Amino acid sequence: MVNSPTKSEACDCGGSELPKPKFVKKKGYIPYGLIYKTQDEFQKVGYWIPGVAVTAKITKVEKDSSTNLHLLNPWIYTVEATHGRYKWTVFKRYADFAQLAKSLGGHRRLEQIKSPFRRARNKIEMSFQDIDQETKDYELQILEKGKELGDFGTPRTDTDSGDEPTSNGKTPDSPEEEVDEDDDGPPRFPLLPDSMISEVHMERRRVQLEKWLRHALTEPVNRDYHQMAEFLEVSRYSFINELGGKHKEGSMKKRPGGGKVYIGCKQFCVKWILPWMERYLILKDSYVCYINSNETVRLVLLFDEQFEIDSPDVVTSTKPKYMFLSNASHVLAMKLQLEDEAFYWKAAIRQVLESTGQVWLKPKPFGSSYPTRENQYIQYFVDAKDYWERAAAMIELAREEIFIADWWLCPEIYMRRPMAEGNHWRLDNVLKRQAEKGVRIFILIYKEFELTLNLNTVYAKKLLQKLHPNIKVMRHPDHYFGTGTFFWSHHEKLLIIDQLIAFVGGLDLCYGRWDNSTHVLADLGSVQYAPTAEGHTLTKGLASAVEEMASEVIKSDKHVHEGEEQDNDDEEAEVSHIKHEILDETGHRIGKTKTSIVQTSREEDEDKKEENKNEPEAKEEENNQRKEHKRTFRDVMSQIKARKASPNKRSRSPTPFDNVPKSTEKPANVKRTPSGPAGITADLMNPHHVRSPQQVIRESPFGKPKTLRWHSVVIGSDPSHSPGPLDEPKSFDVTQSTSSITPTKDKGDKLPLKKIIHEPKNRTVMRRVVSNLKTNRNAKRWKMLLDKDKPEDVTDEYVINYCKVQETEVDVSGLQGAGKLWPGKDYVNYLVKDFVDVHEAYSDFIDRYRVPRTPWHDIHSVVYGEVARDVARHFIQRWNATKTEKHKNNKDYPYLLPKSYDSVKVPRVFINKDTHNCDIQVLRSVAHWSALIDGKEDSIQDAYVKLIQNAEHFVYIENQFFVSMINSSEVTNEICKALCDRICRAHREGTTFRVYVLIPLLPGFEGDLGSGNYSALMAVLHWTLSSISKGPHSLIENLKINGIEKPFDYVSFCSLRTYDELCGKLVTEMVYIHCKLLIVDDKYVIIGSANINDRSQLGMRDSEVCVLATDREFVPSRMNGKEYMAGKFASTLRKRLMKEHLGLLPEAFHKAPIKPSVVDLDDPVHDSFYHDVWWKAVKGNTEIFEEVFRAFPTNLVSSKDELVVWRDELPMAEYNPDLARHHLKKLWGNIVQFPESFLSNEDLAPTIMTKEGLVPSAIFT
Repeated sequence: MVNSPTKSEACDCGGSELPKPKFVKKKGYIPYGLIYKTQDEFQKVGYWIPGVAVTAKITKVEKDSSTNLHLLNPWIYTVEATHGRYKWTVFKRYADFAQLAKSLGGHRRLEQIKSPFRRARNKIEMSFQDIDQETKDYELQILEKGKELGDFGTPRTDTDSGDEPTSNGKTPDSPEEEVDEDDDGPPRFPLLPDSMISEVHMERRRVQLEKWLRHALTEPVNRDYHQMAEFLEVSRYSFINELGGKHKEGSMKKRPGGGKVYIGCKQFCVKWILPWMERYLILKDSYVCYINSNETVRLVLLFDEQFEIDSPDVVTSTKPKYMFLSNASHVLAMKLQLEDEAFYWKAAIRQVLESTGQVWLKPKPFGSSYPTRENQYIQYFVDAKDYWERAAAMIELAREEIFIADWWLCPEIYMRRPMAEGNHWRLDNVLKRQAEKGVRIFILIYKEFELTLNLNTVYAKKLLQKLHPNIKVMRHPDHYFGTGTFFWSHHEKLLIIDQLIAFVGGLDLCYGRWDNSTHVLADLGSVQYAPTAEGHTLTKGLASAVEEMASEVIKSDKHVHEGEEQDNDDEEAEVSHIKHEILDETGHRIGKTKTSIVQTSREEDEDKKEENKNEPEAKEEENNQRKEHKRTFRDVMSQIKARKASPNKRSRSPTPFDNVPKSTEKPANVKRTPSGPAGITADLMNPHHVRSPQQVIRESPFGKPKTLRWHSVVIGSDPSHSPGPLDEPKSFDVTQSTSSITPTKDKGDKLPLKKIIHEPKNRTVMRRVVSNLKTNRNAKRWKMLLDKDKPEDVTDEYVINYCKVQETEVDVSGLQGAGKLWPGKDYVNYLVKDFVDVHEAYSDFIDRYRVPRTPWHDIHSVVYGEVARDVARHFIQRWNATKTEKHKNNKDYPYLLPKSYDSVKVPRVFINKDTHNCDIQVLRSVAHWSALIDGKEDSIQDAYVKLIQNAEHFVYIENQFFVSMINSSEVTNEICKALCDRICRAHREGTTFRVYVLIPLLPGFEGDLGSGNYSALMAVLHWTLSSISKGPHSLIENLKINGIEKPFDYVSFCSLRTYDELCGKLVTEMVYIHCKLLIVDDKYVIIGSANINDRSQLGMRDSEVCVLATDREFVPSRMNGKEYMAGKFASTLRKRLMKEHLGLLPEAFHKAPIKPSVVDLDDPVHDSFYHDVWWKAVKGNTEIFEEVFRAFPTNLVSSKDELVVWRDELPMAEYNPDLARHHLKKLWGNIVQFPESFLSNEDLAPTIMTKEGLVPSAIFT
């Protein structure tokens, strides 16, 4: 082995003469993101890891006795190469060494000619740089000039590497065996071929070749030459970080074609017509790929259970030079140059398959393509609010790649609401920011059949791809005749970041999905201030005098100079800039923008807390506050200024702000303010606001509650962005830390912004010491993360970015709403009208003042580490299949490579109190059309069925559909049969077993049940009722056939319904359940995109992805009154859902009439909960909604004629609203009974006279 190269040696012969590349490698490793750089960019810095030596040793020389074809080169040399942590072996003959020596000689002579010109060009460039050199905030390091090309022929004597030579002339890092150099130059290459050397002299020949090769590798001019890379079987993909180990690479010829799935007539006879093509094959930990002469990946062959070498089913030639590799999607036929090359290749592949590739060849549970990953982390999200905020924050942390796969994607949705930061958190802006940082973004969207769906995904594709070249979007499938893809869709909902973080669940990033646990029905867009627990609001004078008083405050604060510092103990005012811009339904501004500038004292917070303790004086405070409404904003500000000028800074006179205490808890009873008929102004005059769905305290994107003191809401317009109701703030950068707001004075701001520092009045010396310790600790943490001298760890970037995002929070507790929470197309009622003109994001298509929105209930999850790698592998398989089918020769859409599993590190900052430790497995539904595989995978259905069959106590299901029948030829998935068999077994054994099923009251399709027109809504409802209770194939009827007279003692079918007030009128609407969730025995959880129907479960139809989590952590619980160890993740999720449905959450809209602590949710099996709580709430809520609203569907209606009469009756909500409100107070949350007997006397099946009857029934099942 040889020494590591010195600084001068590490440079090419041109040294610093070479033009500086647009990117740099990091010392010790090559970043993964460089795989997307061009060949020219990569070759400028070479294939080798910076600062790491390359060594080579010939370990064996043996004569090839298997053939007589190599007369001049009968000896094979085994060369072991080492480069950092990478070690590999190549097999060469003397002819290979001779060809390398010849190429290196020619390369050296060419570089001698180029060197003077390169030096001259470099001097000219450096002179221009010196003229206009900018001051840098980091230390400028001057490197010593590298050796000239002519110096490479002399013996090496310098020690620029920093290592002092020892007495024997070797550096401390030198190996035991050095390259012995003659006095007159480097080792000479032996000229005689092996055939002219006797066998006894072959050891000397081995030493000669080894010395020559090792010396050549010490010279960058030789080492970085592409012929040396080819000799050592090195390419640009060899040493890239996270791509896995260095195994074997080499040139070969491949036969065209090879796909197992027919993707068009272009495959016809292609393998017999086109010539064999020269390619470069690369073997990695879990796949084989090959690149062309431009080093562009042209195919990725993933290891799977069908991967074979020379499978008898695909071999078409028995010649020794041929090699055939096959997996579930492709057959790669190759021809090597020599017979021994084929032998070495097969041996290398078998060696990898027996090590890192073995996991992919073994059968996995449930027939999945992915193994169960032990000791992984998972977190759930109920409803879109928490998921979207977490996803937006994680996107900000992306370093290399972002993968998105959605059924529908809308770029103009807001990931965080209320939209107080303008368009900063709009999805297209979030992705654009990352793309500008160099992150590659790949998006797969389902390509809809436009005659049936109005998703306009081509608009989303064009909008996203024009944002930045790093954003690539593909739609699939193309609906050609004969492909059979008209009816099926890509239904996954995936967001994958750096193949390390993966969001999996039922939520698309599209319109209509954002919601929280309150599920409000109305959104009229009023700007509201945060109410308190006592119901106090800001004064009427603040709204009426805001425009006049702003200028007065500005005049009075001119004495505040820029950069002025204040003592922490002084009374400091809190400055809030609030710009009110009135918008109509289309997002256009009405009237002038009003600016409020509010100053409050930090001492007022303490006084507010003290006043809140006085509960008996609540009424008196409310009356006082109403009187204070008459005071103007001028009085308020004058009092604050007078108090600042007073010597006694602790004394002050009361202000109207004293009656507005800050609350650190979520409001228990917050009301929404109805806007006027035109929806123009906010009702700030009424001290009693109606309920608002938002929380007073904004949580950080990582789930930790965070309350900051800086209040600033800027609402303006920016023509550079696509039109929206809110634009990016201009007054200050919302992505900066709140602590970094310094006293600056922009041209557009008349009032300087001051850094606000709040300290409580009772701040003690001990508390200050603790605070200083915390500050020092944080400073040390940043210093540790930013330390450049320590070994490089790629997880550090995540930690640093995490800390930065944590500090970019802006407090929006002062304003609730900030416009509409559901702007434009986000406000939807699926039963009333389906989406239209989706390219007009902020234009309403539903009348907000007459029609309530449809709330959306859904579940999502996030996984990390190896499981995220598995989810990314699925996306990569789908992306590469789509590229092969649609963009095979388009360089703008690259093939993707999966990362290695050998060193997956999950930063600790990702793990919080809501993250749980589980064994997790990825499940799929894929087939030939969706993933280009020969066959299908239905591991989701297999997991559902087996978990239900083996359930001991209960099964909990939330799903968008329940279309599963028993012994039916039309619906063949076996979930319903598994439920029936398990309930029958419990009945026979006399054990207690419960099944909870929650589905929507009605399918989410446009249609009117009372009209004479048939629709898709009626078709899906027909199959749903036929699966539950109607007909011989239904669950209820089969239970009765098996002797169970009271099937609802075992199974409950429920739905969700809520109510609200819209323009003073009581309204009700179903909460649309879109979840795809299964919980079994509080131990097993399946979360994903798969519905309970044939489309999602059979594998041949829609493509789906789910994750199965098996708990590893357990907590004491009970099952049917007995002690039981419940899984922490499963039980926490189930109880969280039941609390929401029963109105037991602190922020619940329809709170249960009893205290949450009284309800025992630990035991979902015992009669005390199943009958006395669950069924009691279900039946009671159902009766109240039917009595107050005449709600339907209902079991009280069995025919269409009865439905007409039911709908015509005047509901209590209209003829006696006060009595209706009294009844509604008795509601237990939103849970209601699913009407399994609704329209039981009607045949809802589509007829041949309807368009639904003309298409196959498989579309609806």
